[in-house]
Amino acid sequence: MAKSLLMAGVMTMAAGTPGRSAAIGVRFAPPDVELPKQAVCAPRVRDEDMIAEWTAWDQKALPKRATFAITRDMNRMRDLDARRFEPIITRIQALMPTVKKNYDETDALFDRVKLMLAKGEGDKVRDEGLVQKLIDAGSHPAGSLNTLADYLIEGRGIAQDKQAGLKMKVQSAYGGNADAILDLALMTDEGQTVDGWDIEPELAVNMAFGSLVGVLDEGICDRISRVAREYDDGEVVVKDPQLSMAWYRFAADLGDTAAAWEVAELNLLSEKIVKDNEVLLKYLKKAADGGNMSAILEMGRLYAEGALLPRDRKKAFDYFKQAEAAGNQAGIIKQAQLLEQTKDRSPEDAAAYEDLLRQLIARNDPPPWAYTRLARVIQARDGIWKSAAEVKPLLEEAVKRGDIEGGIDLAELLMREDLSPRTIARSTDLLSGAIHINGEINAIAKLQRVYLCMDPAGPDIEASRYWSNIEAGAGNKTLNLAPEQIDKLPELKDPMVIAAIQTQALYGRASALALYQRYLKGAGYSDQVLKFWAERAEVRRGATVEAALLEFKQNLEKGRINDAKRSIQMTGEGMTVDAGLSFARFLVNNYATDPESVALAREILTPLAETGSGRAVGLLKDLEGSNAETSSSPLQRFGDVMRDRGDMSAQLLLAENATSEEDQARLYHQAISTQRCDYDDTMALAEFSIRHQRQDAERWLSIASHIAGDDAWRKVKIADVYMALNQPKTQERALELYQEARLGGEPAAFYRLVKYYADDATESYDPQKASDIFVDLVESSDIKDVPEKLLMLANMKPDIRRQVSQRIDVRGLYEEAAENGQPVAMREVAKLLRSDAKDSKSILAAFNWLKKAAEAGDAEAMFLLSQSYAYGLGTRPALDDAQAWMARAAEAGHPAATQVLKLNNAGTEG
Repeated sequence: MAKSLLMAGVMTMAAGTPGRSAAIGVRFAPPDVELPKQAVCAPRVRDEDMIAEWTAWDQKALPKRATFAITRDMNRMRDLDARRFEPIITRIQALMPTVKKNYDETDALFDRVKLMLAKGEGDKVRDEGLVQKLIDAGSHPAGSLNTLADYLIEGRGIAQDKQAGLKMKVQSAYGGNADAILDLALMTDEGQTVDGWDIEPELAVNMAFGSLVGVLDEGICDRISRVAREYDDGEVVVKDPQLSMAWYRFAADLGDTAAAWEVAELNLLSEKIVKDNEVLLKYLKKAADGGNMSAILEMGRLYAEGALLPRDRKKAFDYFKQAEAAGNQAGIIKQAQLLEQTKDRSPEDAAAYEDLLRQLIARNDPPPWAYTRLARVIQARDGIWKSAAEVKPLLEEAVKRGDIEGGIDLAELLMREDLSPRTIARSTDLLSGAIHINGEINAIAKLQRVYLCMDPAGPDIEASRYWSNIEAGAGNKTLNLAPEQIDKLPELKDPMVIAAIQTQALYGRASALALYQRYLKGAGYSDQVLKFWAERAEVRRGATVEAALLEFKQNLEKGRINDAKRSIQMTGEGMTVDAGLSFARFLVNNYATDPESVALAREILTPLAETGSGRAVGLLKDLEGSNAETSSSPLQRFGDVMRDRGDMSAQLLLAENATSEEDQARLYHQAISTQRCDYDDTMALAEFSIRHQRQDAERWLSIASHIAGDDAWRKVKIADVYMALNQPKTQERALELYQEARLGGEPAAFYRLVKYYADDATESYDPQKASDIFVDLVESSDIKDVPEKLLMLANMKPDIRRQVSQRIDVRGLYEEAAENGQPVAMREVAKLLRSDAKDSKSILAAFNWLKKAAEAGDAEAMFLLSQSYAYGLGTRPALDDAQAWMARAAEAGHPAATQVLKLNNAGTEG
């Protein structure tokens, strides 16, 4: 393929205007020729691969490869780091005559000068007159002439002489050196006059490019890529990305894998050209097959993500392992990233993931995050308590190397060790650094937790509130939406709330993913959008069960008990602790007599107990009780796992059963260090403190009060614990909280206050206050709730009953509620009519109300109705009906009915 052939029909010149400074408008396209069937080029390899090969060279003889490739590597090492690679370069030069017969003393001097100048020894070259010796030697090829010309023009290694340098550059250009031609074309295009050079810039560029293409040899691809770069850079010729890519494709088709990668990358980025996926994949595979590392990694990524190519984990791993085999660290990292997605679901993947992380940290320059990830793997496998000694050095190394997430994890680990002022100070520094340096949002909540719950000198409410506000401003604070708000999210159209949910979903928070998907479905988003978020939820552990939990809570809040039960999804895999405990408590509280529900609760709780959840173990303990079939208690069965990896509640459970004060204190402090700093955990710590660490009880109660905010029910629970401390000061605080909860409309607060003032065995006995509060409770209640409250009155002292009766019409309220269909009210009206019966009409009315209450499901009414049938009260005696209603009353859990049936059965058997 001669130069004239390559230039034929490929030149297109734009009209040039002397004196302009813009790039030259020349379009020089690749020739339309039949390409050789086999690769022609000696493709470049990556710098690191080239360096590794020459560093391992024994320096006895030059490798058996083209002289061109050896020279190219020598020049690359010189340009990369002349001082570092000087011994290798000089040895190559010494052996060059063995492979290049015409390599003479002048060639050797040229290479020596180039090396010295690259090392910055220009003065020494000048003092020894080495460049001048080369000039004097004469008979140089065009390329060498251009190099000498540049030395003269720049004054490198010789006194500057621009005129002589330009004259020599002209000679080089006429000799066909492309660099010289392009230099002169650019000079004349900018309006300079160069003696002896009068070729128009456009024609000169065509000459230069034609010279670069030249003939088919092993160096042609390097020269073709030079043309491609010129059209990409736009310094000499007008930028033309399409033409640049055309030249890269030409080089790639001749066997240049680096050029093939350039074609693929231009399409991948699609910033300069319109992406063509077919071209992209063709040249990406060509580059990868040729060993181009960037292409190998990209092919692996495409298969891993299922982008442009079908998702295929095996092929992705094959490419990443190929990169690893070539010594590329990214190959290991990419494999680790793939395994990270599945390690929680596959023990095999978890083991492989750990092995890769250990390989990474054993390398000379490991990524800092590898230490943190390995620490997390070990913690997940062995538990946070058992693994501490192995994990701590890994996290310290991660922090030393600058990994922010490692700093967050180390802060948590340090506080699990102890909560001394020094540890608290370092932990807050690590967390603050993560926020200020890297904007780590998750560290905000952790820092808030330290100030509010962890520091023994605390709580520092102001500091905690500051970080709480920062978290809210960052959109990371968990949204507490009421059930009706969740249902009406699409209607509310509140962009700030939706944005906050979406942000948390993008962070990967499982509860937010569930809530956002619910919103998208309700708002009628497209299947494509729903599919996108469904796929994100699939790879997020716990997102599916969080969706079930959300549905469950919605049903529960609305009183749909059976629907709530149906919404429990036993997924097994992915069951979160919070979801599992919510499901199990619900089943135990609502279906305790149903063996199937109890079995389901046990099935939910057992895997959670196996992860070290103390609350799950406690619920199992309550479920099993003194079951003779159980060989050991849950505390015994799960004791080891709680010691190795147990959460806060597990530590408290172990502390309750500790055999020594020392162990109890240690476990108590471990519980403090692993608490979530939420209402449930702080209340659990408060209740434990009352029994074992009374000096800390008020601290935990004050924190719980801060967390509770305006929640009236929580205030009642906190007040109960204050009251249990049984001190004047704590009783006073309890009464304050009861009163606040009463103003918030919480019925339990009214009950507690009435009970407090109605107890005539204490100094607090005050019939007037008790009756005032009770009347307030009744008057502020909905009529359907009044009967349950009026039942309290029967157990109160006569003084209180009298005062209440003077202010409210008890019988009238019962009758109003009964007319509204309230079963308890129906029963109580019947009892009042019975006890106050003056004629048969009252007895008949009492019977009718009892029958209505019983049919509405009231157990006591069923029992009384059974008696009415047995004794003929308000109806004719009917023994069969009496027995039937007695059985139904027993089945509904009425104690007296159960006892009657037992006695009847015993009499029958006797």
